[in-house]
Amino acid sequence: MNSGPTNRQDVKAEPGSPSRSIDRPKIRADWVDSAKGISICLVVLWHTAGTELFVNNLLIFVRMPLFFFAAGFFAAKAITGSWANLLKNRCLNYYYIYVVWMTIFFISVVCVREFRNGTPLHISDYLINFISPLEYLWFIFALALLFAVAKVARLFPKPLVIGLLLLAYAISVADGEWEPITFATRMARLPLFFILGTYAFTAVNAYSHAYRRLWPVTLAAFLALSGTLIYYDIDYLSPLTLVASALGIFTVCQFCQAVEGTTIAAGLGFIGRRTLYIYLLHKILIVYLINGFAILGLAGRPITPYLVFAVALPLSLFGGLMLSRIAPWLFEAPWVGRSQSKVAAAS
Repeated sequence: MNSGPTNRQDVKAEPGSPSRSIDRPKIRADWVDSAKGISICLVVLWHTAGTELFVNNLLIFVRMPLFFFAAGFFAAKAITGSWANLLKNRCLNYYYIYVVWMTIFFISVVCVREFRNGTPLHISDYLINFISPLEYLWFIFALALLFAVAKVARLFPKPLVIGLLLLAYAISVADGEWEPITFATRMARLPLFFILGTYAFTAVNAYSHAYRRLWPVTLAAFLALSGTLIYYDIDYLSPLTLVASALGIFTVCQFCQAVEGTTIAAGLGFIGRRTLYIYLLHKILIVYLINGFAILGLAGRPITPYLVFAVALPLSLFGGLMLSRIAPWLFEAPWVGRSQSKVAAAS
C-alpha cells in the first residue's frame, strides 16, 4: 500500500503542518491539498456561525471526520519512521504549537472577555489548559497524541485496530450528541477517521478518481442521509452516521479529483497547503470581527455570518503568511527547523 498522498508536483507547505515533513515523500497528489482546503473552509464556517446556519448542521457528519481523514493521509509516512523523529518533529512540535497559540488565545480573547465581564482570572485558569485543551485548539492538541497512537497501532493487525476504533465510535455516538461535545468524546469518535486515513490513501485515490464525475450523485446521497438523520433525530445510530461521514468524505475526494487542474483546484490547493495558518488564526479574528460588526449595528443580520467568514478566511491566511516570515516560531518548534535544515544540508 502506498504510504501517503504521493504523485504529482513538489509543494512547499507551512511549517508544522502534516504536509511538510522530513519523513515523507516530497511529492504528493494535488487533489489532497484541495480536500484540505475544503475541510478548513468548513471549519471556519462552523466557527463563524455554528448551528445558526442550517448548512452547518447538514455538514456535521463530515466536517471533522474529513479534517482527521486528510490529516491521516499525511501521517502515514511519518509513523513509519523512528520514534525519536516522530516524537520530536510531530508530537512535541504540535504540542509546542498548541501551547504557543493557547497562550495567545488566552491573553487576547479569554482575558479580554473575562475582564469585560468583570470576572476574576486565576493562574489555574491558564495552567489547566496545558492538560485540558482550550476551545478551538483541541485539534492541534489531539494531533500531538494521534501521531503516537497511530505509531502504536502499527504493532497490531489492522482489523483489530479498526474494530476497536469502531467500538469506541459507536459508544461515543450512542447519546446522539454532536455539538457541543467534550474532548474525551471527540477522542473516542474521531481517531477512527485519522487511522483510516493512514491506511486507505491508495484505495481512496483510485476509487475517487475512477468515479470522480459522479460527485453530484454522492453529494446528493450524503445530503439526503444527513438531512434524514437530523430531521428524524436518529443521529445516535452509529452505522448510519458512519455511512454519512464516508459519503461526505468520498464526495469531497471525488470533487477534488474532478476539478484537478482548474482554477478552483488551484485556489483550494493554495488554501489547503496553508491550513495551519488559518486554523490557528481564524478563531481570534472571528471573535473580534463579530464584536466589530456588532458595533457597526450588523449583529444578528442574516448576511453577517457570511461577511465574517468572507473576511476571517483570507485575513487568517495572509496574516499567517506574514507572521510566518516575521516569527516562524509561532508555527513550528525551533528544533524542527534545525533538524530539517541539517537533513537538507546532508542531502
